Amino acid sequence: MKKKEWIPYILVLIALIIGAFYDYQITDFFYDKENLIGILFERFLLLPVQLMIVITMCMCKRIYHNRIYLLLGWVVSLYMIQDFTHYYVHIDMMVWCMCMLVAVLITALVNYVVMKFSEYTIKQHFRFFMFYTCVLLSAILVTFIIKNIWGRIRYRDMQDAAQFCVWYKPCGLYGNHSFPSGHTTAFTSILCFLQWKTHPLQKVSPFRYIVITACIIFMPVTRMIMAPIF
Repeated sequence: MKKKEWIPYILVLIALIIGAFYDYQITDFFYDKENLIGILFERFLLLPVQLMIVITMCMCKRIYHNRIYLLLGWVVSLYMIQDFTHYYVHIDMMVWCMCMLVAVLITALVNYVVMKFSEYTIKQHFRFFMFYTCVLLSAILVTFIIKNIWGRIRYRDMQDAAQFCVWYKPCGLYGNHSFPSGHTTAFTSILCFLQWKTHPLQKVSPFRYIVITACIIFMPVTRMIMAPIF
C-alpha cells in the first residue's frame, strides 16, 4: 500500500482518538436533524454503495449463466429500497409489496445494462466488483455483530446525559445500536475505488484521493449532525 493510500485510515484513527474524549460535546454542537446535507447522506448516498452489489450479482449471472444471482440481486435491491423507504413511511404489507415490485424493476434494469457490455469488458472488471462486494458485506456483518453486543445508545434517543458512555467501552445488551455506525462503515467501502485500476501499475489520480477522503470525512460528520451516532 502506498503512502497516499494510508491517509484515509490515519484520518479515521485520529477521529477515533478525538472522539474518545470529546464525542459527546462534538455531537451536541453539530446536532440538527433538519440539516439538508445530513438528510442527503443519511437517506440517499448509501443507495449507490448498495447498488454496487446488485451490479456484481448481475455480472455473476452474465459470467456463470446462473439465474440464482438475479434472485440475490433482487434481495439486495429489496433491502436497499425498504431501507430508503422507512425514512418516509411505515413499512406495512402494502409498502412491502411496492418495494418488491420496485426491486424487480431495479434488478431488471441493472441486468439489462450489464448485458449491453461485452463479456470481455465484464470479465475485465469483475474481480474489482467481487472485491468490493466482499469488503462491503464483511464490513456490514462485523458492524452488525458489534452493534448488537456493544449497546451504545444513540444521541437522539438519550433522555439525559447519564445515559452516555464512551465508544471504546461496551455499554451492555440494552437494545441500543449506536456504535459502530452502519452508514459510516458501509460508506468506507468506497476506499476500494483506490484499487480500481485497468492495470496494476496505473497510478490513482490525486482527484480520486481527494473525493474519496472528503466523502469518508463527511459521512461520519453528517451522522453526528443527524445524531444516530456520536
